[in-house]
Amino acid sequence: MSLPNDRRRSSRVRSFLRGEILHSNGASRTECTIRDLSETGARIEAPVSVTVPEHFELSIPQRNVHHRARMVWRHGAEIGVAFLVQPVQAGPAAAPDEIGTEIRMRMLEIEAETARLRAQLAEMRAALDTVLREKKSA
Repeated sequence: MSLPNDRRRSSRVRSFLRGEILHSNGASRTECTIRDLSETGARIEAPVSVTVPEHFELSIPQRNVHHRARMVWRHGAEIGVAFLVQPVQAGPAAAPDEIGTEIRMRMLEIEAETARLRAQLAEMRAALDTVLREKKSA
């Protein structure tokens, strides 16, 4: 489906693929979700708090490809990217055992992040309670 002012060179397909934004020679990795995908670009979602450089590599493990990409626009968590060259095959597809290990590792990372965020939330609630008590007593 194309809108009248749609400037895409190829049709896009809705998707819900896991991706990774890689930059700084692979030293920085950010998980993202690929929402739309075409031969020439994609619409991805990444945390608003993450700074994404203008040029980066977009890895799509489920498709076993890497794209060199350029950020075209960003609105909050959504980012529009254009691919600079044809995708590069990342090598042989991961074996089922490797995928299971990757999923387990990601689950552990998410659980650790959740625990960290809960602790941070508890600290913020305690600080807010302190401020409210001080305000009442003033």
